[in-house]
Amino acid sequence: MRSALLNVDPVMIGNYFTDEFRQPRATHIFFKGLVLYTLVKIVLAWQISAAMVANHNLPAPGSWAGKILLLPTMLAGINVHAFYFAAMTLLVLAFLLKPYYVTRLLFFYLTFNLYVINLPIANGSDIVLFMLSFWSILMGRFPSITIQRKTDYQKMIFNLGLVLCQLQIVNVYLVSGLDKLFSETWRSGESLAYITHLDFYYNPVLPEMFENDSINFILSWCTILFELLFVALVWTKRARLPILAIGVLFNLFIWIVLSIPDFALLMIISFLIFLKDEDYDKLKKRIRPELP
Repeated sequence: MRSALLNVDPVMIGNYFTDEFRQPRATHIFFKGLVLYTLVKIVLAWQISAAMVANHNLPAPGSWAGKILLLPTMLAGINVHAFYFAAMTLLVLAFLLKPYYVTRLLFFYLTFNLYVINLPIANGSDIVLFMLSFWSILMGRFPSITIQRKTDYQKMIFNLGLVLCQLQIVNVYLVSGLDKLFSETWRSGESLAYITHLDFYYNPVLPEMFENDSINFILSWCTILFELLFVALVWTKRARLPILAIGVLFNLFIWIVLSIPDFALLMIISFLIFLKDEDYDKLKKRIRPELP
């Protein structure tokens, strides 16, 4: 039976989610990217975070559920250096181990507590990180299940996690693109002119690059079009890799101009979830072509 609206066979949809694990290698590399990103972020923010924790009280929940949920946060309140050492140990293990459910669950648990601990200096990257880490729990594959019916459920949960991760990234660009589209300051290009007055964001090393109204107008619409086109083109076979490449350049531009490397780097890493196993096979052949 076919859907009257989408003309898609429901059986095909069911098979997509249950016949195999979709892109197991690519999704595992994506998860390792998130772990490595978190590890680097901890190393760079360690001293700042330690000074901040020393000067403000972290949440102290009264309920047992709250204490379990915020146990790492409570540990950081007692000894922040011991907490970060334990966090780095967990991240190294998560990076080296196979895609176990428990390591992914602990990774989400850690990212949530990192967000709570560093809330005064947190930004959008922290929210996106623990959301992606949450969906990544579904993409665990070990311990594997041998009973056929339960194996189908395991595949379905894995593939659902993959789709939800992808939709999370698409939603970031959709919301951002629509917000800019409905903003008069973005449509006119004035918003980019305001950036130069944001001393805490704008890179002081750069010249006054947003003084030309025409350039601001063009760059504003390039930003709007990229974010909205990304939502549609990232799903197409021919446009997927080009739009991801443009996305890398787009986020590098944000990194340099706005001096927010953590958000830009996380979005670049998030693009890995749209790659396929065959993309890595092609890359491997280009790097190490087979000898005749």
